[in-house]
Amino acid sequence: MDYLHRTHNALIKQGKPGLQRALMEEIDWNDRIIGIRGSRGVGKTTFLLDYARRYYAPNAPECLYINLNQFSFTVTRLADFAGEFVRQGGRTLLLDQVFKYPDWMAEFKECYYKYPELRIVFTASAVMNLEEEDPELASLASVYHLAGFSLREFIQLDNGLTLPALSLEDIMEHTDEVLGDVFSSINPGLWMDRYLEYGYYPFHLEPRLYSENLLKTLNMTLEVDLLFIKQLEQRLLHKLRKLIFILAQRPALQMLNVSQLATEIETSRSTVMNYIRYLSDARVLRSIYRAEDTESGKPAIAYLGNPNLYHLLGQEACDRAELLRTFVFNQLSKGHDARLSARSSLALFEIDGKYPVQIEEELTGRYRSDRYYILEQGDLSREKTIPVWLFGFLY
Repeated sequence: MDYLHRTHNALIKQGKPGLQRALMEEIDWNDRIIGIRGSRGVGKTTFLLDYARRYYAPNAPECLYINLNQFSFTVTRLADFAGEFVRQGGRTLLLDQVFKYPDWMAEFKECYYKYPELRIVFTASAVMNLEEEDPELASLASVYHLAGFSLREFIQLDNGLTLPALSLEDIMEHTDEVLGDVFSSINPGLWMDRYLEYGYYPFHLEPRLYSENLLKTLNMTLEVDLLFIKQLEQRLLHKLRKLIFILAQRPALQMLNVSQLATEIETSRSTVMNYIRYLSDARVLRSIYRAEDTESGKPAIAYLGNPNLYHLLGQEACDRAELLRTFVFNQLSKGHDARLSARSSLALFEIDGKYPVQIEEELTGRYRSDRYYILEQGDLSREKTIPVWLFGFLY
């Protein structure tokens, strides 16, 4: 116990308070079991430590951060440890890497019923689905998703200016008003190129080469989040990596041909469908379905999960319009649904079943009043025309 408290205190002192993530204000911290899901590399560990810095004094015995890859938990039951922690005045356990502790779900429930004064905050992979894996724990826990940096957070981190998050309704229906509010202090378009290349992951702040960090993160996602957590066979890793690379080189505004992909990576059609589902769960891909389809079927289109991945995997085929669509779909992924419209071509999408949108670098065809245009440049003064960067203010 003393060793773990010393480690906790060292981590708290070692790190510096950084940008307060928008999620910190969204969580009801009175809940007794709180899960923080997110893809690898988005800052889940930092989020836990920032919570401890914000809500507890340095060296406070009431709060303890533990990485569950500690060897002592191979012989000590987590539930027994939690009981001793509570008896010593502990109230909040921050548990990282829970998948490395085999019986964590059962022992979380044991803690919930035995120690009503205890709060557990844990991190989990984006591929975790408590509703499927343990419905009882899912009913007890409040699970939130931590995304990578939004454009708003990236700008705030870069220049220290506090900027407001916006609702989708304000962006779509009150564009001129919110543009006036934001433009009065800053021009966010000046940050777009940097954000698209390296702004999504917090480790762009580290001295190590960003592309190497991102490559390591992507491979860890495949090797740990998918192979280990999903219990896939090691021999499948090469096929997963090949599938990702093929999709990164291919124009996304092309219908997903599962049979062709199966031929290219030498596997069955059903296996490709499973791979796409796993990669979408891990936020490596963003599957876009037709408006009339369910998510149990074949996606119409597959994008990479965020624009930074295109710079890593698709340098030669990195089309600007594809990057912008990837950016918009990524920023919408926190609480909004984007689908391919049933009304028109592959270029028309629907947001939340309510807003038909066309996402382009600039408007090159005929303007139509039956849709919204999300553009990076050109005439942005027309009705229903929205600058693409504004979607980076959704969180």
